[in-house]
Amino acid sequence: MQARPDVIQVAKKLTDSSLKNRFDTFNRVDYQEKLNADRLQFPEEFLSLYHHPIYKDLSDEQKWKLSLGETANFFACNIFGEQHLISHMENKIYRNKFVGEDPISSEYAQHFIHEENSHTFMLAGYCIRYYGQVLPNRTIAMAAPKLSPYGEDCLFFARTFVLEMFLGYMNRIARDRDDIDTTVRQIHYFHLLDEVRHIAWDRAMVEGNLWELKERGLGHEIPIIKELVKTYSKVSFNSLYNPRIYKEIGLENPSLLCREAAEIPARKKIVAEWSKGFELYLCKIGFYGASDISENSAILERYVATNQVSHSLVEAV
Repeated sequence: MQARPDVIQVAKKLTDSSLKNRFDTFNRVDYQEKLNADRLQFPEEFLSLYHHPIYKDLSDEQKWKLSLGETANFFACNIFGEQHLISHMENKIYRNKFVGEDPISSEYAQHFIHEENSHTFMLAGYCIRYYGQVLPNRTIAMAAPKLSPYGEDCLFFARTFVLEMFLGYMNRIARDRDDIDTTVRQIHYFHLLDEVRHIAWDRAMVEGNLWELKERGLGHEIPIIKELVKTYSKVSFNSLYNPRIYKEIGLENPSLLCREAAEIPARKKIVAEWSKGFELYLCKIGFYGASDISENSAILERYVATNQVSHSLVEAV
């Protein structure tokens, strides 16, 4: 029998880390008075239209506005995703019924919630100062089938893991790029500092609830959860294409552009690479199989098929 994952020990370590890495929530970002017109706000090769034929026809001003709009869109996805996360975690603390509800885990959950609130403040600060608003929530209602409490938490934290890996990947890239503006780099840097702990907690909760499902004879719920997580991953990446942003920079047929941009092979390759971190981990714990990984990720199939998934690769955000 596989040993029960030690969720409480993970919570202890993460609480210690949160206490050692505390920041002034309201003052850690030095917001510049005015954005630099000669620096993009988003890594250029990750702009949704970068590989679309229309991109070469855009003026420098349109490209800059696209980068601003897509940063505001990315941050809005982050804000509303984390808002949902906070709501769920607040309902779990100190209940002491299921995985992660004991006093020690609940203590870490409170640090987690505080840090997510800090992220919302930081991200909204950028959007309101430079874009004029936080973009409306475009999140669609996710399927919520009848599952056991362990299945519900496994699904929730697996979706959250995908979201935070999705966000963390861009944080890691953007924080080190000197070709994008200074304030947005700071935000990506500070977000990632907390996010690595949150990702570790997501993993602990997924593994803890997956163990419970198997031990309690609830393994039939796992394929259902897996399909819902795969759908959530697709929805997360689809959120990167916002027709409103295209319209604001003067482009016609914005909804068509969204569909076209997502289907370009070079763009699909970027998305597959972006997905690699969470897909490798979900393969490692037996949640995903080789057939569940993204297109253009044949290397992942080989890792899964030969059981040679590298720990260092799985840890990569």
